[in-house]
Parts: sequence; structure tokens; C-alpha cells
Amino acid sequence: MSMPGINHLLGRLRRLRFLVIVFLVIGLVSTSNVPVFSQVGADETDVPEPSLWQPKVGTWQPVASHREDYGKIKVVWLQGTSYEMGYQHGSLLKDEIASLGEEVISSLNFLGRGLALSRLARKRSFPGIAEECQGLVEGAEGSGLNYHGCMVLALGDVYQDYFTYLIPNVLFNVGCAHFITSGSATVDGKMYHGWTLDNGGEPIPYWIENPTILIRQPNEGIPHAFITIPGMVWPNAGFNAEGIIVSNNTSRPADYEEVSLQGRSTVQLMSQVAQYASTYDEAKAIMSSHERMRSNLVIISDYKSNQAGVFELLGDEMGLRELSDDGLLYMTNHFADPEYVDRDRTSGNSSFDRFKSFQQLLEPGGSRSLYGQMTPERVVQVLRDRTNPNTGAVSDLSVYDDNTSIGGNGSLRQVVFDPEGLRFWVAAGEVPIPENPFTCFSLGEMLGLPNAQACTAPVIN
Repeated sequence: MSMPGINHLLGRLRRLRFLVIVFLVIGLVSTSNVPVFSQVGADETDVPEPSLWQPKVGTWQPVASHREDYGKIKVVWLQGTSYEMGYQHGSLLKDEIASLGEEVISSLNFLGRGLALSRLARKRSFPGIAEECQGLVEGAEGSGLNYHGCMVLALGDVYQDYFTYLIPNVLFNVGCAHFITSGSATVDGKMYHGWTLDNGGEPIPYWIENPTILIRQPNEGIPHAFITIPGMVWPNAGFNAEGIIVSNNTSRPADYEEVSLQGRSTVQLMSQVAQYASTYDEAKAIMSSHERMRSNLVIISDYKSNQAGVFELLGDEMGLRELSDDGLLYMTNHFADPEYVDRDRTSGNSSFDRFKSFQQLLEPGGSRSLYGQMTPERVVQVLRDRTNPNTGAVSDLSVYDDNTSIGGNGSLRQVVFDPEGLRFWVAAGEVPIPENPFTCFSLGEMLGLPNAQACTAPVIN
């Protein structure tokens, strides 16, 4: 075997040894069946009256659970307890979950029970996650997914990092980029976001075919939307009725000893922000109050206070870059806080090239600057950019992943956010995803909020 091959194998063995140590430390050897939950079933009526979030003006009642499709985009309304929302999710998206295929679902189920990964997931998950998984698999009965497999997905970002070569690659993405413009950077002074969720190499069919918006209305906390795929109890991006937006980009630690064996999942932390944070300071407190089991980057904004931050996460440490005086903030897949540079493991030049593209397109002195011109339409323009920032060459639309540009980095999903208007636009369809129309959704209207702002146009072309 060649030296590179040996080094690659040794790297895998070191990571596997790390996990064995984790399991021994936490005491995870178990093949127990599905745990008994105290959560009541969805058809029982002896539940306490829920204490629902209310807007500052007017009154609100949750919208009944149902599903509506907009082309490929599935929009599913969930309401109630964790178990009830899981059951609704599973029953309304049962066919999509089953479309993962028997091999993938069997792998998840085996990893969950056979390797006790579901028990670790339950130990490291926030309250309600296990109940939501139990409801989901009961609602999706016949899909093949069981409780153990659902819990593997519930801690999926952690397992993706540790078990990249075991977890089915149809479920997880790598890459992503996100930027925020506000104040003098935009035409009207409002805050706008652009987000691309990417995967290197080739498209993941399950993601391409199943863009999903979950309108979640929990009995406790703030109603919010998850932008995700069927079967997941966490978001790739979350957007709540207070206008808080949270999204993440993949990163990995340079040293796995810096992550925390007692930590949390990044995407589950994002769920907590979406459900419980009404201000940037509250979101910041949630992010800083828990250690993390993996390295990652998370971006959070609050248009009301005109605050936003990129949280560069390690185990019990957290770098933070906040919105500049020019009203700009952006991230790709590497740490940029001066105190955290080189503490992540960034391979290749793609992340740095896309970061450079943001500098060129967004900064006031950028070589291709759109500063002061930003609108939702201009955000789309940035998301579609396929220019190599070093050479000026534009990659052909037939290239799925040019590994260098914002719009050509293997996008699976792109979204534009208007937090003040509680609106967002989603690009979905065939690859290349950025070239599809961006379909508008009004979170206020979907939640039935008083004074909800409608979409002024159905799509951005």
C-alpha cells in the first residue's frame, strides 16, 4: 500500500479509536429496545392547556397540521407536543422517508441499535428529541425507519463528523456559505441574508428531490420554520416568528481532543435558538451555555437590534465575529476569528476562494462590489455567482462543483431571507439549483400571524 493510503487508513483508525474511547467512557454498550416514554399519544385529550407564544400585537392560534406542495418543495405544518409534531411529520412525509431506500434505512437502524449510537444520541440530545423521534417513526410506520435510526439522524451532524465513512452519504452535506447585508450595504437599510447549502463532488438525490419546510408550532416556545429534509428533527436553517435566523456551515476540528465528550449537537443547538430565542442576546446565551461535540460554524441574526454573529465552535470554546460597521458579515467553511485561525481543519482552497468572492462582491472597496445595492434580487445575484475570484473565469453551468465559486460549489439548496418581512425565497428544482426560480414564502402568512406581510411577487427569477 502507498504511503498516502497508509496515512489515510491510520487516520480512520485513529478516529475509530477515539469513538471507542467515547463509548467506553460514557458506558454505551447497550442493545436495549425502544425506551418507555412518559409523553402522551397524539390521540389523547388529557393534556394540559398549552402555553402558546403570542405576538406583541394581536392574538395567535396555531395552524392545524397539514401539508402543501409547491413544485418539489414540501411544506408541512406541525403543532403540539414533541411527540405530536414528530407523529405529524412522519405521517405526512412517510413516502419521502421511505424513499431513502431499504439499504440506507437498515444501516441507520443497525448503527442506532447494534452499535448503541441511539443511546449516545439520547444522552446528548435536548429534552423532547427522543419523544419527537418516537412520534416520527410511529407516524411513518411502514417506512422501515425505527426509533434507533431516527436517533442516529437526530445526532447526525456529530456522527457525520466521526463516522463519515459509515453513515450513508445520501443524508449529509458538506460545504455551505452564508452572508448578511444591512444598513448602508442595502438599498433600503433593511437586513437581508443569502445562504447556499452545498455538497462537494456530486448532487445528493434525496436532497434534490425533497426540499422541505417544517412550520413548527410547539406548545412551548416560539413558532418557527425549519428548512431541512424529511426525517430530520433539526434544521439546516431556522427562522422564527421573532425574526431570528440561524444557519450553519460545516467545519472540522484540527484536533479532535478539543471537542467535548459531554457536548451537544450543533444542529440541535440551532433548534434551541429557533424555538427559544427572541433576541440576539438570548441566542448568544444559548450558544455559549453548552459545550459542543463537534467543530462547526453558526451564523445568527436579529434584525430588530441589527445584530448578527458568526459563532466559530469548538468543544467548550467559541470564537465570535459580529456584524461590521459597514453592515456586512459572511462565512464559508473556515475559522476567521484571529484567535481561532488554524484551529479548524480546512482542506483545499475552496473555502478561502468563496470567502474572497464575498469580499469582492460585498465589501465597499471590492473589485466587483455591489455594496449599497443589496435587495433580495441582488442577494440572488451573489448566490448565483460562478466566478473564480483569482482568475475571473466563469464556470459553465454544466459543472456541478467547480470547487471555487459561490454559485458553482455544488449547491443542494439556496435561500434568501427578509427577516423584517418574515419572508424567504427558496431555490429548488434540477441542478444547477441556483439557476431555478426562488419561490417566495411568507412565514407570517403560513403561521396566520396578525399583520402578516405577503410576498410581493411569487418568485425571483
